[in-house]
Amino acid sequence: MSLVLVADDEPAVLEVLSQVVEDLGHDVLQARDGEEALGLARARRPQLVVTDHVMPRLSGVELCRRLRGDAILKNVPIILLSAVLPQGAPEASAFLHKPFEITDFESLIRQSLAQAPEQASAANVSPVEALGHWVAQTLQGPLSAAREQLQRLQVVPVGDRQALEVLGAQLRSMEFLSRSLQEAARLAAGSVTLQPVAEDLTPHLRRVVETWVSQAPEVSIRMDVPAEPVGLRFDPERIRQVFDSLLANAVHHGKGRGEVQVELTASDALVTVRVKDAGPGFSEQELPRLFTPFQARPTDGGTGLGLYVASELARLHGGSLSVESRLEKGSTFSLVLPRG
Repeated sequence: MSLVLVADDEPAVLEVLSQVVEDLGHDVLQARDGEEALGLARARRPQLVVTDHVMPRLSGVELCRRLRGDAILKNVPIILLSAVLPQGAPEASAFLHKPFEITDFESLIRQSLAQAPEQASAANVSPVEALGHWVAQTLQGPLSAAREQLQRLQVVPVGDRQALEVLGAQLRSMEFLSRSLQEAARLAAGSVTLQPVAEDLTPHLRRVVETWVSQAPEVSIRMDVPAEPVGLRFDPERIRQVFDSLLANAVHHGKGRGEVQVELTASDALVTVRVKDAGPGFSEQELPRLFTPFQARPTDGGTGLGLYVASELARLHGGSLSVESRLEKGSTFSLVLPRG
């Protein structure tokens, strides 16, 4: 018996595919979008991943890329399903074009599991990492159910649309907390490894900024980047996590006071990303604890996880994350990465 992760945003398709896998004698994890699938894969480490391509938050192809970039999951077979891709993607182990015969799907499941690596022993997982996985996994069920109910409410006439937007924002915060907790546990256990590539950093920063512009339209976000490419060796997924944490902190801690400024500068030796907000700032007593895990901030609801994860990921890149702040004068977080 193996553990198979099945990801599809169509509930009926998800149930059919899951039933086929169960009928073959295997356990099933269900995910309704790519982001949820990635979190479940990291928490449960399945022997096989089956994913649709067109999904919200993270496409099937992007999910394949994220899994291939994970030191633990990079060898897990992935079956990619799609009605729009003609030949799949190189990151996938196998591909089925929709619609397909169930017998073909069953055959591919058997073939893929025959090639799957053995599951890592639980004895090799530290207690801290195991706790992080357990909490993240426990939250997945309630979060998935809450997201599904919220989606149902959004398509019917309701009297209080603002209340739905608040519920959606809180749900995204809980999902971010779940991912941060799991990542913090992996960092504390020393099991996070980087997959660096040489690329232009600017598009990665721009995509994160654009996401936050969409999620928080009430906040003005200005980005200033060089006209020429900023080449650097970095792990794209991990750097996006750092950018996301910095923007999340600026948007939430800024409390809508003035604009959030994002600046990218580069020299021959260093690349620096500064994120500045016009919020209430931090006291001298708070500053030393900002990058310490599980130091909740009652003033703005900060969990003490996002900035810790960001600072540790910066350190793994050979860089650093620092902050300058004064009460009622705002804060500036600076990410410095070496180019050598």
